[in-house]
Parts: sequence; structure tokens; C-alpha cells
Amino acid sequence: MAKIETVRDAIDYIHGRHKWTKTPTFERLNKILARLGHPEQQLKYVHVTGTNGKGSTSKMIAQLLRASGLKVGLFTSPYILKFNERIQDDRGNIKDADLLDLVQRLAPIVEQLDVELPTGLTEFETLTVLMFMYFTEHPVDVVVLEVGVGGTWDSTTVIPDKIAAVITTVGLDHMHVLGNTITEIATQKAGIIQRQRPLIVGRLPKDANQVLNTVANAMGAPIYQLGREFQAMSLAAGDEWGERFQVTGSINYQNLFVDLIGKYQIDNAAVAIQTAQLVAKYFKRSLTAAMIDSALESVTWPVRFEKVATNPEVILDGAHNEPGVRALVETLRTRFNHRRVHVLFGALSDKNYPKMLQLLAELPNVALHVVGFQGPNNRQPINPSEVLEQTAVADLMMHKNWQQGYQTVRAGIQPDDLFLFTGSLYFVSEVRQAFATANENVGEH
Repeated sequence: MAKIETVRDAIDYIHGRHKWTKTPTFERLNKILARLGHPEQQLKYVHVTGTNGKGSTSKMIAQLLRASGLKVGLFTSPYILKFNERIQDDRGNIKDADLLDLVQRLAPIVEQLDVELPTGLTEFETLTVLMFMYFTEHPVDVVVLEVGVGGTWDSTTVIPDKIAAVITTVGLDHMHVLGNTITEIATQKAGIIQRQRPLIVGRLPKDANQVLNTVANAMGAPIYQLGREFQAMSLAAGDEWGERFQVTGSINYQNLFVDLIGKYQIDNAAVAIQTAQLVAKYFKRSLTAAMIDSALESVTWPVRFEKVATNPEVILDGAHNEPGVRALVETLRTRFNHRRVHVLFGALSDKNYPKMLQLLAELPNVALHVVGFQGPNNRQPINPSEVLEQTAVADLMMHKNWQQGYQTVRAGIQPDDLFLFTGSLYFVSEVRQAFATANENVGEH
């Protein structure tokens, strides 16, 4: 039996479970959930998947539903600063004491199944079970449940019923698990669609739309699609740090504002509002324009085009795959084309980083630097010295680590220049932690 005496022990225990055993069965999960009295059956859910945008959209849905007066749980990943971010309710992140208590009670059952089954629970399965336990013991009206990867065989899909399913975007990512084409990936994500439950969909490629429409129609699931049943239109934001917009169609709200940068955040907000309106109606609640304003104003999402320093201005954006980089490039092209942008890029070696670098290099005002970073457990970051062999991008500058790159570039910048750290979420989280610590130290003096 593992020794679990502190919250650090508890987190290490979860991280110590094996990863990526994606099998077309919920046998492991069903066995442990049965022994726990099926906590997942005692909750109501909004189920959210998507290649990009599912984290921001999930957070917006949660805040919108709270504004309508509901008690809301949120399950999200990955975390940025603290593991506890992955399980949240109206009080904020799960408390250390609750996390420790749950793992101490769960570990003996997990280890018993290690003996009984050919493969024991994975890291994400263990965390998912822990989340079900937490929200059953700390009751909420609804849980906004973010998928880990894909949909059909993701651990979260073990839930028996849901109020609504949400698919934000479909792009090429996690191809070693989900498939090599948009159609294959969309088919995996369509696994969260439930019979006669509404499906809310963001802007998707044509091939993805065909898959989702076919599955939803076969299951009698009403579809609310951005660009069809409801529209989102950008309004001039002026000098505001954020996006001003309106939504029309099946939902109708004028002059809204979200305190996040990027046109894709308008799409995320529109999908979140449409979802929240349907869920509020399910609970016989109303969602007014004032509630939406209040909710969107309160949404912050770390490392999604987040400003962490001024003088010089430093932005963090976790564009960790090709679709994410395309969205980032669009933001830089439309909002920051008048400024020199020093991009410090760090990614995991299993991503299509040559394509990501190529997209960034197409911007004339970007100076592109590839940097090393520490990397998470068992995930390999790219080695800057080897990147030149993998990409045809010219004028690429290499730095052994991001700290060295930042200090080297900073020494020669102009007053209006902008720093942008992007790539892996693990990378930008590491940078964010360093800036947060530096800001705390400055405040102490």
C-alpha cells in the first residue's frame, strides 16, 4: 500500500499511475465506480470536448451558470499553476485536505484492482473517479465536465446521462490516439453526443460537420451550430484588452465583452452562452444580459493570451498544436501587426512543431526563437539544437533554455516590442510560475 500522508504524496500517487492506456472499454472504470456506489450516477453534467477552446468554453459555461444562481462544479485539464485547479466548485479549487482525504480512501481500492485486472486504472481514470467522489460529497446542481482526449473512450464518457454535449472545435491533434484525419477525429469527438440531448457546436471544418450532423440526426439530438442556428460578430474593441461582440439567432445579446484576447474567444463565448441558456432553461432559470456581462467579466483563463508583465510587455499563450497556432497567428496579424513581437517557442517533441514554427515565421513582424524548457514527467520537450534539422524556417534563433533566451533578447529590444511565450501548455505554465514568483519577490521589497 502506497504511503500517502501529505497532499504532495496524494498528487504524486495520481501522477504515478500509468498513462495512455486508451482501450475501447470502460471495464476498469465501471468496476471501481460500482465499488464506490456509482457516484457518477448521482450528478448532472454538461459534457465539453474540442481540439481547442474546450477549457476556456468550460470555464465560461461554469461562470454563466453560476450567474444564473446554480451551484456548479468544473472538471478541467491540464492545470496551469496548481494541481487543485482540475476540480473546482463555487468555492474555488478543491482544498488540499479534501484532495488528500479522497486519495487516501481511493488508493486501497485502486490497488486491489491492480491485482484483479490485467491493467490497473490510468492516471486520468483515477483522477476522474476522484472527481466523481468529490462532487457527490460536495453536491452541485451541475458539473461542467471537460473531456481529457477525444470523446468516445475518454474516461469522462462513462457518465450515464447529460443535459447537453458541446464540441468547440475539431482539428489535427493527438493523432496517435484519435486518428490522422478530421473525419476520424470528429468521429471520436462525436462519441459524447447523447440521444435526444442538445448538441452545441462551434466553427468546424466541413468534414467534421458532416460527421457530427450524421451522428446527431441518427440519435435525435437537436443541433445548435455557431454560424447556423446562432451567429457571433466582432465589434470594435478600441484599446480594450479583450473582445467586444454580439450574438444573434437562437440567442440574442448585443454589445458583450469578454476579457480575453483573440477572435476565437468570441466563438468560445458564443458557444458558452448558447449552452448556458439551454442548461438554465432545463433548470427553469433565466439568463439575462446583466448575468452574462457579470459572468464574462469574471472569466480569467491563465496562459490564453495572458499578459503577465509590462515594461517589457510579456504575453503567454498556450498554442500547443497547429490549430492553436493558426488562431494565435490571426490574433497577432489583426491586433499586433504594428509591433515587433519576439516569440519564444517551446514544445513537446511529439507535436507537429515544424508546421507550428512555419506558421509563426510567416508573420513579418515576428522574431522567432526556439527555447528549451524542463518538461513534465515522462514527456520529452524538443531539443533546440535539433530543431534546425526538422524545419526549413530561416532566421530561427536557438537558446538552450527560455531564461537564457529571454535575457538575451531583452537586452536589445525597443520600448514598444512585445514578448510572446508560446507552444506547450507545460512550457507556458513553467514560464508563468517563474513570473508569478518574480512578482511576489518584487512585492516583498
